[in-house]
Parts: sequence; C-alpha cells; structure tokens
Amino acid sequence: MIDLGKSVRTVFLSVPLFGLVAGAGQQQVLANPAQSGGLQHNITGMIGNAALSEAFERPDTCQGFDPVKRYGHELQFQIRRNDAPVGRHTVTFNQGRDGLQVVAQTNIDISILGFNAYSFAYRSESIWQDNQMMRLAVSIDDDGDKSEVRASRDQNRLIVDGPDGRNSLPPDIFPTDHWHCGVLAGHSVLNTITGKANDVEITSQRCEMLRTTNGPVKATEFVYDGELKTNAWYDKQGRWVGLQFKARDGSTITYRCMNCQTRTAHKDQE
Repeated sequence: MIDLGKSVRTVFLSVPLFGLVAGAGQQQVLANPAQSGGLQHNITGMIGNAALSEAFERPDTCQGFDPVKRYGHELQFQIRRNDAPVGRHTVTFNQGRDGLQVVAQTNIDISILGFNAYSFAYRSESIWQDNQMMRLAVSIDDDGDKSEVRASRDQNRLIVDGPDGRNSLPPDIFPTDHWHCGVLAGHSVLNTITGKANDVEITSQRCEMLRTTNGPVKATEFVYDGELKTNAWYDKQGRWVGLQFKARDGSTITYRCMNCQTRTAHKDQE
C-alpha cells in the first residue's frame, strides 16, 4: 500500500509557500504578450530598478503598501495539485488598534477512494506597523505532526522561535506569505514553517495573461531561486495573484486566485 502521507508531505511542507520544491510550470499561462527584463535586487528593500518599474505601475508601488486598499479585506486562492482542486488558501486583512492584522490560512485534504489520505492545516497571524512585521504566530498541523513558529521585535532585531530553536533576524525581513510585494526586493525571507531565514534570488520574467477562477488577469511572473524555489505572479498594482511550484514527487501545485480583479466576468467552472 502506498504511503501517500509521505509522498505528498513534501508537496505541502512549506505552504505558504516556498519549501522543498522547484518552481516553473506553464499550466496556468494563457498567453505571453510581453517579455520583461531581469530584476536586480538590493538588500535595502527599495524597489526602484527598471525591471520592477516595468512590472508595476510605479517604482514605489510596493512602498507604503496598504493591503486593504489593494485587496479589500480578503484574498482567496484555490489550491490545485496536478490541476485537481485539493484545498484553499485565504488571507484576511483588518486594521486594528495595534496595527494591521494579517491572518493567512491553508487547508488541504487529499482523499483516495473516499478515505482521507493526507491533510494539512496552516494558520499564521501577524501584526504590521509601517509596513514592517512586529510579531508573528504560526501553527501547523502536517497530517498530525504539529509545530509552531513565533516571532517578535526586540529592539532592532526580529527574534524567531521555531521547531529547531531560536534565530535572530533583521527586522525588515519579509515572511513567506507573498501578499506584500515588498518581498521581491530582498535577498532573504523568513520561512514561516521552519522559523529560519532562507537566502533567495528573485528575478522578474514575462508579463502574461494568468488564469484565475474568474477569468484571465495580466500579471508578471517572479521566479524564486536559492534555498527556496517557487514562481509567484503579481499584477500592475503589486497585488499577489498566483503561485505555482513543482513538488519533489513531480506534481505541480498551483494557487489559482478566486477573487482577483480580471478582464472578464466569465467564471471558470473547472
């Protein structure tokens, strides 16, 4: 009997979402109308180079990012494995007394012959002030294996406690939640599964028509390479609109946006 839990655990270990995968895949590309140049990053987090200027409306699109204005109060994705629906990912935004509260949740269930073969549940809650994360609480249930990550500010450092102990990280590091396009300017990200910083190189690719459940949206692809590998898409306003990566077992994992602003009202019923 196949141990499906082991085989698919590598697929979802790093939701949301970078872990043990190789990016790429063309399944959700509808067209390729333009080619954008390479992206050179700097560690200051300032997005001002030509490549990002082409990808977004303005060079400062990702500075002073207000997700409530960009997304509304909720962002929703359908998770697909080899183009079959297996779960959902939601991100909610609420402005409170302590700052911006962001809650990201992932729920995945895979069944075979009517029996649950694998489940994954992820929840992160973070508080942001002035576009910087002040604290973070993550809980993970990976098919019964539970773990937590906690992070908080201590003077000019972000102190992170994860499954493998404590890490002291730069205060302006972005977590692997994707909703803030400021992450694209960095050379490292906080892996919210492990609690560690992962070195990455992020390059902009082409502008294309990306498939969503409500029709196509024009977006630019960004490729993550290094310790984490995945492909993410953002529209001209710097909004996260898609994600795709290749798992170790060869399956393709796609995050297909369910409430993105598209050019057509035709709903995808697949």
